[in-house]
Amino acid sequence: MLLVAGSVLVSCGGGQETNTPSSGQGLERIAFVSSRGKDFPNPQIYVMRTDGSEETQISNHRGFDQFPTWSPDGSRIAFAFFPDGNYDVWVMNADGSGRRSLTFDPKTDFEPAWSPDGSRIAFSSNRDGNFEIYVMNADGTNQINLTHHPAEDRRPAWSPDGSRLAFQSDRDGNFEVYVMNADGSGQTNLTQGPPGPEWEPRPSSDGMPSLIWTPKTDWEPAWSPDGSRIAFSSNRDGNFDIYVMYADGAGQTNLTGPGLGIDREPTWSPDGSRIAFSSSGSGNFEICVMNSDGSDQVKLTNNPAEDGYPSWSP
Repeated sequence: MLLVAGSVLVSCGGGQETNTPSSGQGLERIAFVSSRGKDFPNPQIYVMRTDGSEETQISNHRGFDQFPTWSPDGSRIAFAFFPDGNYDVWVMNADGSGRRSLTFDPKTDFEPAWSPDGSRIAFSSNRDGNFEIYVMNADGTNQINLTHHPAEDRRPAWSPDGSRLAFQSDRDGNFEVYVMNADGSGQTNLTQGPPGPEWEPRPSSDGMPSLIWTPKTDWEPAWSPDGSRIAFSSNRDGNFDIYVMYADGAGQTNLTGPGLGIDREPTWSPDGSRIAFSSSGSGNFEICVMNSDGSDQVKLTNNPAEDGYPSWSP
């Protein structure tokens, strides 16, 4: 195993190494997706301790398992399963047993997010012709469209009190992070980037400036446990990095850049002190963790397969 308490930890993105002891004690786990499986080398769900130890494969199927999200009590994981033609939202016990489907639509249902009280699951679906944010009861009943917009709305994330949902939308010309009330009302752009893709000057091979098309993308929101901040990924500075902002959109700060590779898919620790994310800074996507201010960026996985979509357990 790559990491044990007190070991030398490998930094993410080619930065400085650190010998800070890991803090993966307790019952917390990080679920993630990897294609390293020997039986079926397609995306499957794994769990590990928060120091990177005890990696355990909990799904082993021919289809694709993606987007794991923990129930608030840590007993179950909702995820998206692609067996033979489209994604549906499924649920299973935390050990991988008891798999069952919650949605049965012929279109794509994926990117589930469990509500803080465990009673509902938000998800993305294109069943009405374009991607919208839906919500359903945790048993799959009462599936309701919340966003009702012709643009692409995806990646829902609940506020800790369950009153609001953050999500990504390209309704203003490029992807931005939005927030709305849990009933779909009050949809508001938080990141307020450029109104659409724009041209920017960049050096060309001969040293002369040239113009390249650079769409600004802010997406994959994740709410901090105290509700005060939202982490997200953005390529506004040239490559994807992890950012954080206050819940009203103020104070947008780059935590991981400038650096090597792509940093995406942030997820908060239950106490809000750390953020796990996926990073390609070491050559392929691995799961990394850092303090919530961006310091002590450490790689948790070390596998030639792609590791992504981390989700921190309660």
